[in-house]
Amino acid sequence: MEDEIVNSQETSEIKPTRDTLLVLNIHTNQVELVRGIDQDGNLQKVPPKEKKDNEQLITVDKHGDLFSNFFSNFYRQLKNPTHFNFFKVSEYDAVNTANDLQKYVDQASPEEKEKLKDYEVLPKNNNNPKNQNTMDNNTENQEYRFQPEQIDWKTMEKFGLNQEKLEKMNAMDSLLRGFKTNTLIPITINLGTAVSKMDVRLSLQTGDTGQVAVHLHGIRKEPNLNMKFLGHQFSDEDKKNLRESGNMGRVVDLVNPKTDEIIPSVISRDRLTNELVAYRAEYMKIPNEIKGIQLDEHQKQTLLEGGPLYLEGMTSKKGESFDATVQFNADIRSPIDG
Repeated sequence: MEDEIVNSQETSEIKPTRDTLLVLNIHTNQVELVRGIDQDGNLQKVPPKEKKDNEQLITVDKHGDLFSNFFSNFYRQLKNPTHFNFFKVSEYDAVNTANDLQKYVDQASPEEKEKLKDYEVLPKNNNNPKNQNTMDNNTENQEYRFQPEQIDWKTMEKFGLNQEKLEKMNAMDSLLRGFKTNTLIPITINLGTAVSKMDVRLSLQTGDTGQVAVHLHGIRKEPNLNMKFLGHQFSDEDKKNLRESGNMGRVVDLVNPKTDEIIPSVISRDRLTNELVAYRAEYMKIPNEIKGIQLDEHQKQTLLEGGPLYLEGMTSKKGESFDATVQFNADIRSPIDG
């Protein structure tokens, strides 16, 4: 069986097709082909013997990072993901490989079944996937990342701010959740011999020693796109996209300056300050629905790759129908329109 799975992966490298997923239900030992996820998070699947020629399976490009990002997003949306084992195979060989895998499972000993873990697809950075429903440590999944007592209020006072003022400006909630403030905050910096007033966005970040520091995000005329950003050299198309839409439009490898870790990320421009913002691709989450429009897997993949997606017939908060281009924004950490 090991050779069969390896061979199917080798075949997928030379055939002009995309990858798809097989699923093994750990309770029933049934191997099936994956079609997608419904709006309630239930896995949609089909037995290999019932697969029709024109029946669509879930597919994704073979690029390693793109598949990994796609699968992490897929896994997070799935209801009861720990009930299943997933395997990536060539779309071309999916039915044959599913049949081979079923034969192997039906005859394998418990020790032999353990060997399948070497071929199982797991979400990125998921050290113990069977004990949790999500691998994402994104702050959006936490009620609050920080507590008010962790904030350096003495430093805040130097900027003319305190907790009461920030609460009146509706800035505390976003700060405590680990985001930048939603609006510009007026601050005053007293240098003794000079006083400077400016508008900034504030954020809280944990330092190397564990202390919580206040960061100021000042307004700049425009981002410097001629210099490398975390190791990435912007192309002319990158610059055009950042200036016009605020989003670069693709996933690129960035370098953590402290650890030299290579981090696939999307890049956007902060529309309030013109600061460049990066967000890890592995943390990107795409909803099943955007303003009344159900997304198919191809549309979700487009957004996961950082690309623009034109949607027609969305519904505004006022109940009005409108069309717009939607794209994942690194600053907002979600897809936005406009």
